[in-house]
Amino acid sequence: MMLKKITLFLIVIINLSFIGIYTKKTADISIKPSSTLTIYGETNITDFSCVFNSVALNEKTPITYITKEHSIIFKEAKLVLENKEFDCGKRMINKDFRSLLKTEIHPEIAILLKEVQYNNEASNNATALVDFVIAGVTKHYKIPISVTQDQNLTVNGNISLDIRDFNLENPKKALGLIKIDDEVTVHFKLDLEIS
Repeated sequence: MMLKKITLFLIVIINLSFIGIYTKKTADISIKPSSTLTIYGETNITDFSCVFNSVALNEKTPITYITKEHSIIFKEAKLVLENKEFDCGKRMINKDFRSLLKTEIHPEIAILLKEVQYNNEASNNATALVDFVIAGVTKHYKIPISVTQDQNLTVNGNISLDIRDFNLENPKKALGLIKIDDEVTVHFKLDLEIS
């Protein structure tokens, strides 16, 4: 009986000692208009790029996070990109791009930040664990990023995505003579303001 009380007491003390270490914090994040997000792709004839209108991301987004020794875990850190805000340079390419993404049914792409793992304390390099939701399909990715801070917090990264992973059909143009590659690259430079 006494051993059970001592064991219970030790468990309570150990649990209480960890309460302050991983407390939830909140912040409001704004993505500045100087940010860029571009999707690059290729066809069998030429390259193309679709640039997101970062001015459309003008609202502050509240996030909740927990800081650990070498990582930050996020709750509900979500970036929503409306498909209509991508400009591929020409009206027909914009139309094809929106059709590829099934915009009539799924008008936006969502990127959910789950965790950032720092490689070491002295480095600006990290790995972001994210979920991409495109055309109603969710896929998990690890993205190598660099994080710098001067007046803003800036996050840079690239990731290659296979459109087939999201059940997207590779559009063929000109009776199948022009084919878009299945793999696209997303490059982003996000200038963040935290309050």
